[in-house]
Amino acid sequence: MPPLVESLSHFFGRVEILARGLENERRAAELALARGRPLEARDLARTILASLPGSPIGLALWADAAEDAGIDHEAAAALTELARFVPWRADVWLRLGRARTRTEDNRAREALERAADAPEEREAARLALLDLADLDLASGDPARAVRWLDRIPTAAPLATAAADNAAPHDAEVALRRAESALALGDTEAAGRLAASIDTGRPDGRGALIHARLSMAAGESARAFDLAMRAFILEARGASETLSALVASCRDAVLVDRARRVVAASGNIEEPAWAAAFAFAEGRTADARAALARGLTAGDPGAAAALLRLATEARDLDALHALAARDPGRLPEDLRTLREGAVLAAEGRDRAALDRLDRVGGEPSAWAAELGRAIVRRWVPGEGTAAWPDLLEELRRTARALDRIDLVSRIEALAVERERPLRAAVVGEFNAGKSTFLNALLGVDVAPTGVLPTTATMHWVSWAPDPFARVVVRGAPDRVVPHEGLKAALKALATEGARVDRVFIYAPIERLKRVEILDTPGFNAPDPDHIAAARQAFDEAHVAIWLLDASGPMKETERRVLSEIKDLGVPVQILLNKADRLAPKDLEVVLDHVRGSLEATGIGSYTPPLAFSARLSLKGRLGDADALGASGWAAVESLLSEHVVDRSAELRERALRRKAARIAVELSELAAARAAEDRAAMATAREKAESLLAAAARLRREKRALAETIERAVDPARRTLSTDLRPLGEINDERTRQDPGLVAYVQERFVSRLTDPVVQEIARAAGTSAPSRAVSAVRAVLMGAIAAFESPAERVDRPMGRVLEAAIEAFAGALATEADVGRPAAPFAAVEQRAAMVRDAFSG
Repeated sequence: MPPLVESLSHFFGRVEILARGLENERRAAELALARGRPLEARDLARTILASLPGSPIGLALWADAAEDAGIDHEAAAALTELARFVPWRADVWLRLGRARTRTEDNRAREALERAADAPEEREAARLALLDLADLDLASGDPARAVRWLDRIPTAAPLATAAADNAAPHDAEVALRRAESALALGDTEAAGRLAASIDTGRPDGRGALIHARLSMAAGESARAFDLAMRAFILEARGASETLSALVASCRDAVLVDRARRVVAASGNIEEPAWAAAFAFAEGRTADARAALARGLTAGDPGAAAALLRLATEARDLDALHALAARDPGRLPEDLRTLREGAVLAAEGRDRAALDRLDRVGGEPSAWAAELGRAIVRRWVPGEGTAAWPDLLEELRRTARALDRIDLVSRIEALAVERERPLRAAVVGEFNAGKSTFLNALLGVDVAPTGVLPTTATMHWVSWAPDPFARVVVRGAPDRVVPHEGLKAALKALATEGARVDRVFIYAPIERLKRVEILDTPGFNAPDPDHIAAARQAFDEAHVAIWLLDASGPMKETERRVLSEIKDLGVPVQILLNKADRLAPKDLEVVLDHVRGSLEATGIGSYTPPLAFSARLSLKGRLGDADALGASGWAAVESLLSEHVVDRSAELRERALRRKAARIAVELSELAAARAAEDRAAMATAREKAESLLAAAARLRREKRALAETIERAVDPARRTLSTDLRPLGEINDERTRQDPGLVAYVQERFVSRLTDPVVQEIARAAGTSAPSRAVSAVRAVLMGAIAAFESPAERVDRPMGRVLEAAIEAFAGALATEADVGRPAAPFAAVEQRAAMVRDAFSG
């Protein structure tokens, strides 16, 4: 900025200087400043002030000289005194604010705000607003910094993208907006703004922004180069960023480069750097110990370094160490994260997840990582999953998404956990499935034959007494004894009834551990039966596929096997009707089946076996010779060893398969809802930015706009004059005695002026007027009427100040509207939790 004395000399003149014979001192002081001799100029300025105390020119010379000499406390003193003479000069307040900032005077903000409120000196006001944003960024309040920046007019829409040809001041605003976005954890917004930010800025701030963006993108080498440049240029925050990069780096070459740079700066022995290099070398305990020593020794940077490195390295032990020694240094988000980690360590996983959901900002990624680790523990590679936690998490997500149908499916899984293993007997129609089931039970109970009425699903379960329950569509269930089941089904078929399912109960010990589903054939004539057979795969934990040995692996069977292989249900292949083939032919058929299974890519749970269900049933009913020839012994052994004895494992696999499908569906639903949230937030953000820009524009042009509005509302004031004529002469005494009169005057004044004033302000702002803006303007007009001493004044008195207050109130209402109009993102956390469960099953 140009020297103050140049502009003030033209304003004040030199009459007093000449009258006191101080012109030579003034000239000499200005010459000394021009030649870079500020201390000489300072002495000459003080000589002038000794003879002429309070001289604005003398104070300006003293301020210029003290600034050039770096004597900030004298510059602040001179500018404080000078501001009393020229309180309207934004450049004086700006320099005073900067001098106070350098001397750490807490009155710096006050001076900068005075400079920022002088819109007629736009450049000084802009610089003051930039400085105010810098102060808030330095104090850790990026949200407030953004508000200062919102008041700066820009030539390009920085909120969406910084144009390549943006004006220099746009780049300054973009720089601070990007810094604010990074501080708020919004790397996407910072990335959009980075296009107009030069990495070669001499203050290093541009390099630091790009370093942090590269760091977030995983571009370590570029991040290192930029962070080291920012560190060498002593950019605020560069040390923290570089040390964080060092701590998380495992590239020895990059770490060595950073070590040389830090050593050259003389900071290598500081606890923060000792810890960073220890982290880089894998000496985590040494890093924590170094920072703990720094904390104990009262090193002011140790707590910040421990916090920073704990965050960047995601080291919970470091976070716990900081909480134990200096808990006040933990920001709220990290405090919440630590609470979640403690809950998880105590085994209170669901409470931990709920706490981690509340973590925002930069630590949110760390919180998500902790959450994923918790949920992954629920689905171990071996053994039983933590089903109570998993099912409750699925229920929570389904309820949040208002999917009651999925809640019902989840509840079905909870019931399924307590039930025996479920084995489905499947195959084509007339493959001998019911005969196999009767052989398995040792009782001739399941209906056999080719009648369509027998082609329905039979569910065989344990009960202390033998009976069957027939579920008939649109009619009461039929309960019959085992021996009456076939006759009952035949009678229902004759009546044309639709049998949905048959439940067969028997006091057979094996059924306490395994329930059997006897399914219709895939080539049954009734499409409902085909659908029921396919449903069996979804309900079963294991499937036993019966092939007809006389014609196995037909094209229809290969097609169905190919369709179901992605379901993940273990399928055991058995060849029935082996008694129809000679041993040599049977071996050929078995080789053919093995080759076909390999071609389908599905395989068999254990190698395929051949047997005869017909002979097995005869044997189970007492024919020893038939039993010996049936091959049932091998089937029985397979079922005992690989199905019944492994029922817990098979049930676990099925439960995981079904829960995983629900988890995927919930994750997709949550992602869609979260995308809708993000779209709504983007729309709201654009609207908010527009409102804030309009508010800033109104504040900048408040004075000129008030003059325009006053002329525009003149017709309304003339109408108000007509409204007051019936009242006649109004004096103070009459006003005091007639409250209704006062109310009438107030009501007419406010009602006549509110709408035209609001409309004119809204037109100038380029936006509609929200209801709170109308209310704000109305409140200003209500307050203003009390300041007018007579009804005549309400009609004729200039309203400039009132209108300026109304414009300010309107702008404030727009800013409030921008804040409250931003929707939350309730499904972001739901999406994240749903993805955790989905990934736990897939991982």
